[in-house]
Amino acid sequence: MLRSLGRSALGAALAASCLLPAAAQAQGPPPPTSTNGKPVTVVAGGVATPTAFAFAGSTVFAGSGPAEEGNAPTGLFTLANGTATKVPGTPPIVFGLAWHKNKLYVSTGPSIVAFSGWDGTKFAASKTISAPKKPFRGFNGLAFGPNGHLYAGVSFGEKYDHRADPAPYAQSVVSMTATGKHLRTVARGLRQPFQLTFVGRGRNPYVSVLSQDKGKIPKDAIVVARRGQNYGFPTCFWGKPRTCKGFAKPRIFLPKHASPMGIGAIGRTLYVSLFGGLGNHKPVVVSIPARGGKPKPLLQGFVAPVVALGVHAGMVYVGDLTGTIYAVSA
Repeated sequence: MLRSLGRSALGAALAASCLLPAAAQAQGPPPPTSTNGKPVTVVAGGVATPTAFAFAGSTVFAGSGPAEEGNAPTGLFTLANGTATKVPGTPPIVFGLAWHKNKLYVSTGPSIVAFSGWDGTKFAASKTISAPKKPFRGFNGLAFGPNGHLYAGVSFGEKYDHRADPAPYAQSVVSMTATGKHLRTVARGLRQPFQLTFVGRGRNPYVSVLSQDKGKIPKDAIVVARRGQNYGFPTCFWGKPRTCKGFAKPRIFLPKHASPMGIGAIGRTLYVSLFGGLGNHKPVVVSIPARGGKPKPLLQGFVAPVVALGVHAGMVYVGDLTGTIYAVSA
């Protein structure tokens, strides 16, 4: 299931994060530093592989993907007073989260589950709204659009890491109603669409996309997924125009191996967690104009790769592979 978190190299990075000095693990890692002069706060620790956030009033939800060691607590947590608390009765693995009309939508990979009746501690009910039949490869991130439809990235089978996966919906962005009906492909030809966000009242999601790590390495990218688009994976190598004739063009190109993971928007500015980093900043959280432009570091100096990112009330929340969640004012 680690493949659903992004690059196949994620497992190796997870293992590397476990090699942090014992003192750092016991006392907590030093926090990253901000470039805007705003203080970086530690929200909580203990979220083994943070993947996504959702916000319901004052409640902060965090999801965790698979733990490298296999015994750390994973799944859905609430974050408060420096502590991550497991939400009872929720899935053990979380790849995407979205709060919509008093329900929390959770991507478990194989399915999307809607939880309702939140009382501050637990949910009263749950319902699986989408669980496509095999060989469906699994949902990644989730986001609701202004039309009330739910959008998701869809992963790939391991042997298709560097080629097109023939499974239904694989390597695409899909949409459905809030009840899971009318599952449709929005854009395809995307090697690994991971997380999604909407900018303002824009009708199309911005999607972080991870390119392959071996052979001919294309640039990583952020796309604005529109219905009917084909981005050309594996034929099109972004950055080599001759291979991409007739295919859709990403909104933002990123360096090879930057590995965009979490993505959120405040106003017309995107915030993106780069698992692989940017130049000398490895790893890093960057800001990028939504219209396109040069990424600028916002948070740097992480001691482990950063994955999850979410925005709420002018704050940027991020989680790295030490299991620590940080927040900074944008």
